[in-house]
Amino acid sequence: MNPQSSNSHQDGSKASPNAHNQDNALISDQPSSTLLLNEIPQQVWTANTAGEINYVNDTACMDFGQTRETVLAYGWTAFVHKDDLAASIDRWKASLESGQEYTAELRLLFSDGNYYWHLAIARLVSQGNKSAIWIGTNTNIHIIKTSEARKDEFISIASHELKTPLTTSKGFHQLLLRMVEEGKIKTYLERSAGQLNRLEKLIADLLDVSKINAGKMIFDSKIFDFSAMLMNVVAEMQQIYPSHKLLLTAEDNISFTGDQFRLEQVIHNFISNAVKYSPDANKVEISVKVIDENIIVSVKDYGIGIKSNHLQQLFERYYRADNSSTRFDGLGLGLYISADIIKRHGGGFWIESSFGEGSVFSFKLPLIKSISIAPDIRTKSYYKDKHLIINCPIGSDIMFVEWTGYQDIITVKRGGSLMIDYLKENKRSKVFNDNRLVPGTWSEASDWAATTWLPLMELAGLKYFAWILSESAFSQLSAKKSVENDEKHAEILFFTQAEEGLKWLEEKPSNK
Repeated sequence: MNPQSSNSHQDGSKASPNAHNQDNALISDQPSSTLLLNEIPQQVWTANTAGEINYVNDTACMDFGQTRETVLAYGWTAFVHKDDLAASIDRWKASLESGQEYTAELRLLFSDGNYYWHLAIARLVSQGNKSAIWIGTNTNIHIIKTSEARKDEFISIASHELKTPLTTSKGFHQLLLRMVEEGKIKTYLERSAGQLNRLEKLIADLLDVSKINAGKMIFDSKIFDFSAMLMNVVAEMQQIYPSHKLLLTAEDNISFTGDQFRLEQVIHNFISNAVKYSPDANKVEISVKVIDENIIVSVKDYGIGIKSNHLQQLFERYYRADNSSTRFDGLGLGLYISADIIKRHGGGFWIESSFGEGSVFSFKLPLIKSISIAPDIRTKSYYKDKHLIINCPIGSDIMFVEWTGYQDIITVKRGGSLMIDYLKENKRSKVFNDNRLVPGTWSEASDWAATTWLPLMELAGLKYFAWILSESAFSQLSAKKSVENDEKHAEILFFTQAEEGLKWLEEKPSNK
């Protein structure tokens, strides 16, 4: 859906005075189709390939309380909430550029003066000999969105109300512990203290989730000694979990600028999960090192492990890999909160696990927030920097690409754009995309890769794409999510063996 004025092109230029009449011919020459669209209880609209809205159905007109001519004349800027406008425009421009499906959640102004949440979806539809058109719908999801908001508000209020009596109860409980002598009563009080601490942790998690959903999670960023912080947290956790030996391997004198309290919370969650899900083991290994200007923290357990189809869902709200409320306690909020904290620090997380053999939970934090990467070598057919090598050798119709080290949305976007340029400049149709040296994940860039990068690669000439997978399960998930696109035209295959991928490409017809 285009929130811009319908008489302006994407770049701001004006359409011809009779542009609407010409474009409406796409719909008006099919009266039965128009009648059908007007009977649909959803808002339906169409746009040309320049992004100009040229039709809205009767439902949209009734919702807005305006005639069709008025809606088309004013464009969508008059109806989209100002807080949703920039994001909807950016998504629409990306879809116009790539030809991929447009999706956005936004609030629209109705005739009663209120804004209502809608899910906008549009696809580019071919019309044979005629120009392709965008056909979109706006579905009212206001009840769903407001219900979610009310649920989050209830959780926030309930958590705050529970916190006060719990604090009072803990205070009296501690007084009783000091007053009683050794014996059964003190033993019972000590056991109940653990349950009170559990309850306090659950309430704190619920409060954090409500803050995340409301966009009110506050971070106090300061420079601190990351190495010392980690040593203190591990020492503290060792007292809490005497059943497991916590083994720490860390580099000294690592300084980081961030919210120390929140990052301690992440490490608490990772270690407590490692202990919880390894009841039959007796150790947990924690390591921290600096690689490529990133702090890499890993927590390894020797527990039950996680099935591969559960990995990506672990960081969702209320999800637990075991899903057995009787075996493992908790609400499944810790990793969800941790993921948000890490993301807010510009980092990323990933998991390596084998079912029945244990897991390694890792996250990275960038020591330098933004850095310009200067290439070591850059020629017409060859490029190299510390993250990427692109090689278009003479005598071959394959572009060879090798990714190296930890990637994030910045490096993936930069490398992807370079690949488009080199593919086009060297007139290649085949790509050997080698990810074997990529640890961890780059999941935050997978949506961009699916909706923007791969479609632009196809426009640059891509026909055959051999994707050599990393050993990292999370990196594999990111790769596969990047090609979840029903409308792709290039052949994209995944390989675990580089030789098989290269052989497949060499057997494909050349464009030369």
